[in-house]
Amino acid sequence: MTRIKYFQTDLGMNKVAIWMQALRPRTLPAAVGPIVLGQTLVAPDHFSWLTAILCLICALALQLAVNLANDLFDGLAGVDEHDRLGPTRALQAGLLSAGELRVGLMLMLGIAVATGLWLVIFGHWLLWVLGGLALLGVLGYSGGRRPYANLGLGEVAVWLFFGPVAVLGSLLAQQTPVYSEAIFAASLVGLPVAAILVVNNLRDRHTDARAGKLTLAVRLGPRATRWLFSILTLGPWLVSLPIGLAPWTWLAWGCIGLAALGLNVKLWRHDGSALNPVLGQTALYSLAMALWLGLGVGN
Repeated sequence: MTRIKYFQTDLGMNKVAIWMQALRPRTLPAAVGPIVLGQTLVAPDHFSWLTAILCLICALALQLAVNLANDLFDGLAGVDEHDRLGPTRALQAGLLSAGELRVGLMLMLGIAVATGLWLVIFGHWLLWVLGGLALLGVLGYSGGRRPYANLGLGEVAVWLFFGPVAVLGSLLAQQTPVYSEAIFAASLVGLPVAAILVVNNLRDRHTDARAGKLTLAVRLGPRATRWLFSILTLGPWLVSLPIGLAPWTWLAWGCIGLAALGLNVKLWRHDGSALNPVLGQTALYSLAMALWLGLGVGN
């Protein structure tokens, strides 16, 4: 009896590990950063902790939904095969069925919709539009008849949803007027998040091309794709000089720049599966840039 109980517990733990792998929590800093930035830009007399937490939950649920949708739709389309260079995909490896992934996807979308409805009801009417676009973005990246990833629009969509939509949507949810500095910060913060997808697509360009998935990396080639990564990571850092801030902020700005340079060295020197660590590191860098922009614009 004890052995049977232990075996069942072990299976349960394995299932949890499989779901954690499919959800890819290492990508979550990419969702946290823009929301935190947005909340730092809210006028003090408009700020609500409840609204801020709901914005964060909604963003995290949408990010997890994107991860499950990619696993599901790429697996069904035959993009993921035995020679995949990235982390194991649950459907392709037979760890989860398509039905299980659909349930997980619907659960994440349900959480996003539930929190989003609250934000829409007590926020600005434009959140109806932004919320609808976000749902289409989740399902349309690799799903449907014409996934926009196949059109080379993935990076543009990531910039849009993790930049202007996330940051300005946070302001609208808190009923704070949108001002020029917030638009500037929102435009910058989405760039390093888009760089995460650049790394992913650079790594997978050969298998994507074979499957007919014409990502931007497939269309541009490796050299131009690496230059794009450099622009997306170094660009927002270079234009966010701490002018007018306390002297110590120059040290923080310099550290962020060193992190960006380190990422670029790795990307230019490595390829294939060796780029896997760069994905998580770029996600953390995007969070650092969001916090830095919040410090600069919020003050």
